Amino acid sequence: MTEAEYAEVAAACDRLLRAPGTDLARLAIPLLHLLNEHPSWLAQYAPVLVPLARTTPHDRPRTALRLARGLVRSLAARSVAPAPHGPIDVIIVSHLIRPEQLQRGDDFYFGALQSQLAAQGTTSLLVLISHLPQVRILPDASPRFPRLILSETVSAATELGIWRLSARAGRALRREAAALQDGIDRRLALLASRLACSAATLGNLRMYAAIARLCQAVNPKVVLTTYEGTVAERLIWLGARTARRRPLCAGYQHAMVLKRAHAIRRSVAAPGLDCDPDAVLTLGNLPHATLAASAGLQSVRLIAYGSHRRAAMAMPAELRRRPRCCLVMPDASEQECVRLFDFALRCAALDPTLRFALRPHPMVDWGALQRRHPRWQRLPDNVSLSAGGPPEQDFAQTRYCLYRGSSAALHAVRAGIKPFYLEVPGELVFDCLFELDEWRETVATPQELIDRIDAADSTLDAVTARRAASVCERYVAPIRSAALSELLALAPS
Repeated sequence: MTEAEYAEVAAACDRLLRAPGTDLARLAIPLLHLLNEHPSWLAQYAPVLVPLARTTPHDRPRTALRLARGLVRSLAARSVAPAPHGPIDVIIVSHLIRPEQLQRGDDFYFGALQSQLAAQGTTSLLVLISHLPQVRILPDASPRFPRLILSETVSAATELGIWRLSARAGRALRREAAALQDGIDRRLALLASRLACSAATLGNLRMYAAIARLCQAVNPKVVLTTYEGTVAERLIWLGARTARRRPLCAGYQHAMVLKRAHAIRRSVAAPGLDCDPDAVLTLGNLPHATLAASAGLQSVRLIAYGSHRRAAMAMPAELRRRPRCCLVMPDASEQECVRLFDFALRCAALDPTLRFALRPHPMVDWGALQRRHPRWQRLPDNVSLSAGGPPEQDFAQTRYCLYRGSSAALHAVRAGIKPFYLEVPGELVFDCLFELDEWRETVATPQELIDRIDAADSTLDAVTARRAASVCERYVAPIRSAALSELLALAPS
């Protein structure tokens, strides 16, 4: 995808969301929320870029089967679990991606936020949206503060209503496509029409129904969730606003904002659908400034908050004293794990004196990954798997890092490590360190990485490393406790 095509697709998505025919089901289609330039996200738009392309026809038998399964689950549940009753001041909606999260006191995304709220006399409930098969969820570890896993099942009546709504949205999109000449808008509307009854869209609508039911029961003052621009966030805020008292709806910008990130920089502004945030907690000075400069967020209150993941970094005086090792850090995408780990193995074969340490994303199941990619079960002598402890332990034993979209690269630079971005021909660069004008380098082949590392071994510049680290320090700040008071002050009394 080119820069121009990316801009066209982003504009077409927003036009469909802001069209007069937009309803809840259209809003729930993930395709229409263009997040950023990550290749795993852009892949779904390939049919939109081919003139007169024949997209996959609507699969009616599979859709009917999905409906039947949804109804069976609803009927098997017999009744939806009762929602807790208030008073609860703040609902925090987070995500359950690994079962081990339930064994920890703090949340993966929000850290000790519930404890911080309690210190201010504010009650809270942590609601986890599960991204796991139900059978893999471990028993909860009796948390200190209230939390629950959001039900994935709705009543049979609600399930039927969701299907009717989705089918109607699909028909409306097909009518809009039929009225257009061939172009990105027409092809996007056709593709979206076929996704109106997809598993992802239906799951989003069930989540919306569960959140709405919870907020109607609890009537919170604040509803806070992560903020990356996803459809889930918009549906959480829309569902929260069905409560008797309109709550303050806020997001936490907890991750990197890529150079071309789109959805996070704009309000949806869908007609009749109040799904945009009132306030956003930001990660640090640089992303705060980026969002403040976004014309589509002028009505949103930005509050500098920081990150519980920000550890103090001690930059050594002499980077050469560390082992000659390159830390490989993919993001949570399996495609990115395969690309970076296989690239590292090819590099390791070229230079046996250079060590590589593979560090999967914390939310990746390494055992399952190895089973799907058995070539990683026996690693070369100069390639090892990270122990998986705090990243600072790996940083202390590393001179270089190989990365693409993982925000861990930002913290590596804070520790003085020299970063190398792996570029792939034909794709939009999605370098999470695009703010760095120096210190980082780009490579495309294994030999190029080996040559660049050899050259860097004799030219490591501590002054440049410190300048790069200072830029990254501005991206992620320590938690600012006053931010919560500012957020709560905006909530209705």
